[in-house]
Amino acid sequence: MPPFVTEYFSKMHGFWTDRTMSQRLLIAGLAVSVIISFALMIFWMNKPDYKVLMSNLYPEDASRIVAMLQGEKEDYVLGENGRTIMVPADRVYELRLKVAGEGNLHGQGIGFEIFDEVQIGQTDFVQHINYQRALQGELARTISEFPQITKTRVHLVIPQKSLFIEDQIPPSASIVLQLKGEGKLDGNEVQGIVNLVSMAVEGLEPKHITVTDMKGRPLYTPEDDTAGLAISNTQLEYKAGVETKMERRIMELLGPAVGPEKVIARVNADLDFSQKTIRKESFDPDGAVVRSETRSEESTAGAASLAGGEPDANFRGDGFSGTRTTQDSTRESRTTNFEINKQEENIIAPVGELKRLSVAVIVDGTWKRDEESGESVYTPRSAEEIERIKTLISSAVGFDSIRGDSIEVSNISFGAPDLYDADSLMRTMLEYAQRLGKPFLNGVLIFLFLILVVRPVIMALIRPRVAEQEIEEMAGLPGAERLALEEDDVDEEAMDTSRRLENAKNNAMQLSDENLDQAVHLLKNWLTQEA
Repeated sequence: MPPFVTEYFSKMHGFWTDRTMSQRLLIAGLAVSVIISFALMIFWMNKPDYKVLMSNLYPEDASRIVAMLQGEKEDYVLGENGRTIMVPADRVYELRLKVAGEGNLHGQGIGFEIFDEVQIGQTDFVQHINYQRALQGELARTISEFPQITKTRVHLVIPQKSLFIEDQIPPSASIVLQLKGEGKLDGNEVQGIVNLVSMAVEGLEPKHITVTDMKGRPLYTPEDDTAGLAISNTQLEYKAGVETKMERRIMELLGPAVGPEKVIARVNADLDFSQKTIRKESFDPDGAVVRSETRSEESTAGAASLAGGEPDANFRGDGFSGTRTTQDSTRESRTTNFEINKQEENIIAPVGELKRLSVAVIVDGTWKRDEESGESVYTPRSAEEIERIKTLISSAVGFDSIRGDSIEVSNISFGAPDLYDADSLMRTMLEYAQRLGKPFLNGVLIFLFLILVVRPVIMALIRPRVAEQEIEEMAGLPGAERLALEEDDVDEEAMDTSRRLENAKNNAMQLSDENLDQAVHLLKNWLTQEA
């Protein structure tokens, strides 16, 4: 064995033998901790870095991807209950492109990929069933992409087409949704799902679609079954929205004037949801206009002779004698057609028209501190203030006395204000304690670890080296300086020895004073031994 190795081992042996048991345990524990930390660091550095290949996978897609990775003998790690697959970072992009190229991502259920494998000899009935299954699966995949939906089931009923229209049965659909947590879908989102399904299936109408969740609550029902209920729900939502809007308007108006949380407003709006169509026809006789006119005139003129006596049978027309009469007549007729001014109106009354408005407002008074008693004294608001508040509310809500609106403003005490809220103060202190307590405790623990563990170890390791360096430095000094340093060391050792003797002397005197009999007996023994 080389000399320097032997010397090194001898130094290590001497250093180990000079340590106490506690120092040995501390050094051994530190050495073991360093070795374990180094081994863990090596293991962590050599461990491959995994990145997400695909996340939020359905079980079917995850199974296909895992089978592909196992066939390619690629390393992978599953996470989030099998919904996430992670691979080494240097292979993530290549494997992602490979998964997309092989078409392993289809989603839940069965889609139109069922027709990728053509099987000869299938009947029309089987083809029809496969088409229905594929359509159901594609619709379920599309609906599941909504943020609030985790899983979807779609059931379609598509009857066979008939040659006669009166015998044709319309298709229908039922949709079951599994929502995330306690999430809810608003009316527009549900209507969007209904429109999506109705437009994707030939001949399907929205009135033949139902939508429910996994808890059995109906989200959409056909209009034919509960049309009145659906309209009633819409009416209630609209009525609540109108009332809430007016209440918020009153609170925002009076809040800065009377103080925060000192106003309570409630509004009841009576709305008319009846559908009305009014048709009017009005005529203006003063605005008559000639449309057509027909006029005709007729005049006649003639004479007649009247003979007296008996007629002669042999009369030949000569020598007429008798009386003659003349007749003239004129007739005129006129027809005039007038066009009377006519006005037609077709008025459709709006649905949800406001019929009557009732407003009730409660306002708190003012509180002042009595200088003598130190208590808060309640002061109600004056009639002028109440009237002014009522005027402001009337302008804010659009008060109409003809319509029969009513406004009631009352001044009621809300109770004395809490000047010192102990709960809020305690809550604030707890919040600060939660925010600052953990970092403070971490800092204290780190400080104690440095003082109680790290510092003794470092001092135990540094002291032998410092002593060796001092010895080497003294050996390299000239004789006079080395003697001076040695004398200083001797003087220090002598002072330590005298100090120890003085302490022993004091302890002996104290013991002799406390136990005088034992001290005398001990001196006699010492004298006997010396003799």
